[in-house]
Amino acid sequence: MPQATLTPSLLNNTASAAIARALAEHASRPGALLPILHAIQDAIGWVPPEAVPLIATALNQSRAEIHGVISFYHHFRSTPPGRTVVQVCRAESCQARGGAALEAHAKQSLGIDWHETTADGSISLEPVYCLGNCACSPAIRVGDEIHGRVDCDGFDALLIGARAAGTVPVKQHSDTAGTQGGVRIYVPTDSGALAVGAEEVAVAIAKEAAARGVNIELIRNGSRGLYWLEPLVEVEILAGRLAYGPVKAVDVPALFDAGFHTGGMHRLGHGLTEHIPFLAGQERLTFRRVGITRPLSLADYAAHGGFEGLKKAVALDGAAIVKEVTDSGLRGRGGAAFPTGIKWNTVLHAAGPTKYVVCNADEGDSGTFSDRMLMEGDPFCLIEGMTIAGLAVGATQGYIYLRSEYPHAFQTLYKAIELARAAGWLGSNVAGSGRAFELEVRLGAGAYVCGEETAMLESLEGKRGIVRFKPPLPAIQGLFGRPTVINNVMSLAAVPLILAWGAAYYRDYGMGRSHGTLPFQLAGNLRHPGLVEKAFGITLRELLLDYGGGSATGRPIRAVQVGGPLGAFVPESQFDVPLDYEAYAAMGAMIGHGGLVAFDDSADMAQLARYAMEFCATESCGKCTPCRIGSTRGVEVIDRIIAGEARDANLALLDSLCDTMLNGSLCALGGMAPYPVKSALTHFPQDFGIAPVTAE
Repeated sequence: MPQATLTPSLLNNTASAAIARALAEHASRPGALLPILHAIQDAIGWVPPEAVPLIATALNQSRAEIHGVISFYHHFRSTPPGRTVVQVCRAESCQARGGAALEAHAKQSLGIDWHETTADGSISLEPVYCLGNCACSPAIRVGDEIHGRVDCDGFDALLIGARAAGTVPVKQHSDTAGTQGGVRIYVPTDSGALAVGAEEVAVAIAKEAAARGVNIELIRNGSRGLYWLEPLVEVEILAGRLAYGPVKAVDVPALFDAGFHTGGMHRLGHGLTEHIPFLAGQERLTFRRVGITRPLSLADYAAHGGFEGLKKAVALDGAAIVKEVTDSGLRGRGGAAFPTGIKWNTVLHAAGPTKYVVCNADEGDSGTFSDRMLMEGDPFCLIEGMTIAGLAVGATQGYIYLRSEYPHAFQTLYKAIELARAAGWLGSNVAGSGRAFELEVRLGAGAYVCGEETAMLESLEGKRGIVRFKPPLPAIQGLFGRPTVINNVMSLAAVPLILAWGAAYYRDYGMGRSHGTLPFQLAGNLRHPGLVEKAFGITLRELLLDYGGGSATGRPIRAVQVGGPLGAFVPESQFDVPLDYEAYAAMGAMIGHGGLVAFDDSADMAQLARYAMEFCATESCGKCTPCRIGSTRGVEVIDRIIAGEARDANLALLDSLCDTMLNGSLCALGGMAPYPVKSALTHFPQDFGIAPVTAE
């Protein structure tokens, strides 16, 4: 394939200045290496080898350590890319909607393979393993802009634009436009909505209103989570908000012709948003503000119950806050489902002059996007939850570890933290309490394993994301060796409501030991992909049919991968098992972060099982042999089984290999990679060339 030969040269003035700025701004910060590397690559597109000794000297580290970190993370480049970098998502949710065909087309259209650059130097092609745009798949990223529902023709059109534009920075979006007192029209700035044209729709509405002399106030909100209707435009009338969608920019004149701004009927109309069955049947607690308020409006946040939990928390001591969280029954929403109150209590009583709160926002599981939705649509909720956690355990510093694939979330969080600090909700005197809590958002760099808590801590400290041995637990010896609370976005975002409305209110939702609600994310081959917040106990069948509307292709749903790329494939025969942590564990599955990726009966489950092992091999940190070597051997063995080579012997070998990975891996990446493989073999043996066992 023709590709450009891009030879690194000695530092030019632009690169030298970028490196000097990065070192001046970040070198004195704790765990400075990743922020320095991000600043350099953001400025010039890569990290030149000549930068390594300069960074090493500034941080008093060896050059080998700097090289090791650069080479560990997928995001960092040690060679210059083309003028525009195009990333194609390979995650299961995109595969379920034609991602494999798009991947093949991208390579053929550009005439290059992964990690290569076109001969004219205009475009580099890279794989990415989830863009968090799972409800609008297939997805690609061009520069810093994410695009959804991309087919082959759409890809070619985007390439024309990319070649003409050169580098594509992330777009800036205004919070409001128009005149206060005008007709309120809402268009989301959620990156899922933007990926399918929301910004173009907002611009078209503003221009059309101006041309017609219609007085409007254009408000940019978060997404309601009805992604099949995005871009969803809402118009405020006395009875509530009317929904129109999916709206394209070309639809805007006809909408005005129909008088949509005064509640007029149009073929894209759905009536009152709150009455749409997908939304009306939900129990929105954590997401009660998302899509309702302006994400960066402190006034909106306060008007809809914001900071009520923090106001109650500042009047309590740490033990009382911890007790309230414990009594609520809240468990970790990141996958392990460990009781949040127990974790907090451990940190509260741990000795140490400094303690930390770390939010794990490295939402890398295919089919998941709830963290992104909340961070983009209701960022103050996360800030409030983390501040309450800090007051509870005596921590004065918090970090949000955010994946680099979320540029819009990064911008929103950064601005929200500044606003909260200026208003006194963060800083040396939180809400006038005399207690301090500071917060900072840090970007990861494209390593799935950093979703594991100890690998994430290593990354925050400026190191490769290598899993740590436990004990010691992070609650005792975590970030920079200090006691650390680590929770997922959804766990921390549930805390303000628990403090505001009481533990009993939250605990009364759910079933068994699974208390509260979970935002289930519907992705893959579904007519109505989106976010559904429901109490534990709902079934897959209800979610897939009543909310998801069945498959997008109209074919039967064959399997659902629950809990991300390490989750089991659940067959139709198990769709009626209640979604409860213990019930799913009993059948060899997990709920995880609540991501659901649906596949119709055309899916090749053997290839999906192979992908699970391939993904593990790609993302392994390399520390333990069962994960590092086992996943690579797993791909090879599955290939032999599919090819019919010594099938019985290779099946026995695969079973033994999976057992070794399950029981011998240091973390869940290697320990759970066998889940999708074993479930596919158990429920869909015919896809591997194995005759299914029939009951006598």
